[in-house]
Amino acid sequence: MTGLPVPFVFAPKGNFPMKHLQRETAIVVYPLLIFYVLLVVRSAWISDDGMITFRVVENFLAGYGLGYNPFVRVQVFTHPLWMFVISLPYFVAGLFVSSAPNALFYIMVFLSVLFSLLAVFLLLSRISKPGLLPLGLAVLMLSLSNGFIDFSTSGMENPLTHFLLAVFVVAYLAENPNLFLLSLLSSLIMLNRADSLVLVAPALAYAWWTSAQRKSNLVKIFVGLIPMLLWELFSLFYFGFPFPNTAYAKLNTGVSGVSLALQGFDYFLNSINWDPIVFFSIGLAGVTLFFERNGKFIFLFAGVLLYLAYIVKIGGDFMAGRFLTAPLFLSTAIISNQLAAKRSQLVGLGVAILLGAFSLRSPLWASNMVLYLPTYPISDHNRISDQRLHYFGNDNKGQYNSFVENGFLNPELGSEFAGGEWHFTGFRQVYVADALGKPGYKKGPNIYV
Repeated sequence: MTGLPVPFVFAPKGNFPMKHLQRETAIVVYPLLIFYVLLVVRSAWISDDGMITFRVVENFLAGYGLGYNPFVRVQVFTHPLWMFVISLPYFVAGLFVSSAPNALFYIMVFLSVLFSLLAVFLLLSRISKPGLLPLGLAVLMLSLSNGFIDFSTSGMENPLTHFLLAVFVVAYLAENPNLFLLSLLSSLIMLNRADSLVLVAPALAYAWWTSAQRKSNLVKIFVGLIPMLLWELFSLFYFGFPFPNTAYAKLNTGVSGVSLALQGFDYFLNSINWDPIVFFSIGLAGVTLFFERNGKFIFLFAGVLLYLAYIVKIGGDFMAGRFLTAPLFLSTAIISNQLAAKRSQLVGLGVAILLGAFSLRSPLWASNMVLYLPTYPISDHNRISDQRLHYFGNDNKGQYNSFVENGFLNPELGSEFAGGEWHFTGFRQVYVADALGKPGYKKGPNIYV
């Protein structure tokens, strides 16, 4: 046995680099992967925004269109690719089981865990330098981040984004990167969430600029972007707008740019306070590249910085940590590949353990804090909230609704109208709510939400 097996889909072809994990290293890697997956499964949950997508999936598969309400062409989801990815197995499952109230939740959890595991596996086997320290540092930086663990499920697009970023980095680090493949992956990343293109655009530009045949490669880049362009054309025709309705609703509020920027910086301060390992990792990646000066990784890190600037521009988000998981993943990839000195690796590992394991919001015990600390804050003074604790702590007084804690048949995770019971016979009433996901999914298609 010379190393950890690599899935055939990602087997090296041509100039793809191959990283072998030796038997001694694999002994450590497997437990670390299991540790990460156990944390993800233990924390598996569904956000209100995730249930908004569930209602769209039900309408789509029932033939009622891609809207939140049947036959109403409004794009309420920000992740077309993720929506279609969870729709396919749900459709197949529906061929065998006509109605299962919680089916979408479990399909979402399975796919989220799968993509999260593949992303971390690629990070360890194809991106990170071999060795116990860089591999251990990579896994712990992700596993001890409350935001990264929480949004490794949640019903949002983050797990698929992490996986696509991992594949992109593997292709990008090839000696002679395939520009078509990089462009195609960039297109898929944007289809999964439009603003995520910012993360990889500098690296794609660098790969093109340093290529031997810029003119022909420019054509390859254009061809690779066709899936994204086709979706934008479809969106313009079907919905009337190129981007999701939520983008226009949230970014055109009349709030000044200065106020948004200040709120964006508050979003960062929230992360430093609640999930300090995130900005430690981003900072360590920057310091590492300052000394290593590797051009490829510098442009990869430029995507991280641009994305952080974008977060400031839009005023952050109300979900603590959600927008920072992708920058954390790329920063961890940079550190695991470029941080060479063993002393630096040891220091980084020690600080990561201190910040991650001894934070009150560490994934190791954050789920139990509201049980023992009644005043444990779920939102900060800027209304940036720990969404998992909000839905599975505050709403249920400490009784979390993850399937690990409350069982597989918990009705809170699904809808009695799911699957074969999703029949539209006409709108019976209008229901107004501030949080649309959970009530909308539970009330079925005949209530206009």
